[in-house]
Amino acid sequence: MKEFHQFYSFKCLTMKKNLLYISLLAVVLFPRTIFAVIPASGPGENVILFTDRSIYITGEQVRFFASLWDGDDVNRPVQSEILYCEIVTPDGNKISSNKFPVSHSSVSGCVDIPPDILTGTYYLRAYTLLMRNYGPEVFGYQQIRIVNPSRAEVLASDKDQKSDSSQFTKSSSEVTTGICSVSADKAVYASRDSIRVTVRGTDGATAKIKSVCLSVVPESAESVPLIAPLENQSHEKGNMYFAENRGLSLLGSLSYGDPEAPLKSKKVNLSIMGEGREFMAVRTDSNGRFMFALPNYFGTRDLFLCAERLPLLKDVKIRVDNDFCTSPYNLPAPAFTLSETERQTVFSMAQNVQINSHYKPESALDSLKIKKEEKAFYGKPTAIIYLDQYIQLPTLEDYLNELPSQVKVRKHKNESYFSVIGSRDLSFYDPLVLIDWVAVDEPSKILAISPQSVSRIEIVNEIYVKGDQTYGGIISIISKKGDFAGIDLPSTGIFLNYRFLTENNCDKRISPIQSNYPQAPNTLLWKPDISLGANRTVDFSFCAPDMPGKYVVVLEWVSANGELFSESSTFEVSN
Repeated sequence: MKEFHQFYSFKCLTMKKNLLYISLLAVVLFPRTIFAVIPASGPGENVILFTDRSIYITGEQVRFFASLWDGDDVNRPVQSEILYCEIVTPDGNKISSNKFPVSHSSVSGCVDIPPDILTGTYYLRAYTLLMRNYGPEVFGYQQIRIVNPSRAEVLASDKDQKSDSSQFTKSSSEVTTGICSVSADKAVYASRDSIRVTVRGTDGATAKIKSVCLSVVPESAESVPLIAPLENQSHEKGNMYFAENRGLSLLGSLSYGDPEAPLKSKKVNLSIMGEGREFMAVRTDSNGRFMFALPNYFGTRDLFLCAERLPLLKDVKIRVDNDFCTSPYNLPAPAFTLSETERQTVFSMAQNVQINSHYKPESALDSLKIKKEEKAFYGKPTAIIYLDQYIQLPTLEDYLNELPSQVKVRKHKNESYFSVIGSRDLSFYDPLVLIDWVAVDEPSKILAISPQSVSRIEIVNEIYVKGDQTYGGIISIISKKGDFAGIDLPSTGIFLNYRFLTENNCDKRISPIQSNYPQAPNTLLWKPDISLGANRTVDFSFCAPDMPGKYVVVLEWVSANGELFSESSTFEVSN
């Protein structure tokens, strides 16, 4: 069997392990323009984060847009199909995390802010699995501030650090790029007026721009410049990661004994329980490592992992890698302070959150949801045995051998085994035997099941190939209660409550044309990844909120040579 890493070649891992690229972004903040220097050589993949705001209230969502590219070329697409995004504290404590599918080297989504965290400075960070080889210093970061109106405590900080962003940025005179501009159609609006924001791309914008994001937020809540960790820090050792170009992956190792020794060329089975049932099996490499390419499901599912039957070995252990980065690191932790203007903004934002919490109508789509029929991963079986349709027999073996079924129980050296009868000889391969979708390769356990606890037996009497594994048919036993018919599952097995991908479920504003609900959004408009060509004008219309105050229209983009720019405009909503 080929080495595990031979299946996945990528340029990052051909470098020496002690060679780490440090992505330090020199950021210069101008009143209207932000400039970020992208390193000349990087970790193979790079990510820049945009957020809709810089200040949030607990219980809200952080809307973000991630722009990714491969190597030194901003226009070269990445191989990875999964982005990991987290809200973390400066000392590395994870607050909230999600996984998102990458489409056209970009991701648009949101991350929930827990309602019970402390007021303080946090970070949104994003990375691909490939980037974990080089440590947290090459991830994409965006500093955010979160306020919890219900708690007086504040997150611990470094009192020697300044509370503003001057430690990461350098002021200079105003410089305009002339590439893009943004403006509102009026300077002052009344509540519920229609606001039109116009974005203009000047001559040559298509060739000079990679990604454009637009947000309209309260004064002092606009997003802050992109930053990065300021020093080389530790990275995960022992594991080498690859680009997830086949969707989500589950990695781990199989070992035995004390001290532990890797088990190579051994089969590991994975069952996905509940909706979206699936089964797959792989073999370990020479280091005892295994990798499953998972289907792109959304939400959480229960997984069951187990190794093949290894009766001559003791203390067999399955270990699963953490799907998020666990390397320790420290980010700048400035003391949390608010200016008087920011305090007024936060007070209004907290009021909006409280108002919106009372007006969350159920979606009309909820009433239209229909429970989908569960389908087996192997499709339609060639035969089904419903045990209740026959007279009661004492054992499963009696049902299989006495009925004209496609499965028989044979014996070899006093040990029972299953044989599937098909149009072709299937005896070259062992059948795949499942109980409630979990693989069990001990026939004695299956035959000890009480027939009264079994609903049906589904049979596939053909050669079945799953990944790099071949089976002489399938015998799938479905219990009546979904409890594995009371058998003991393999002792090497482990259950995981695994989080798959996160749907882009960012809160939608309620239109006053359709409803009389209050208009109290803290982000009036968020348009990630705008398509803006040369001499093109794009208009966006939305409703003025009920909350009076000053608002900022912010346009941010990454240029074709990796520079980060921003343009802004302001307007006011009167009483």
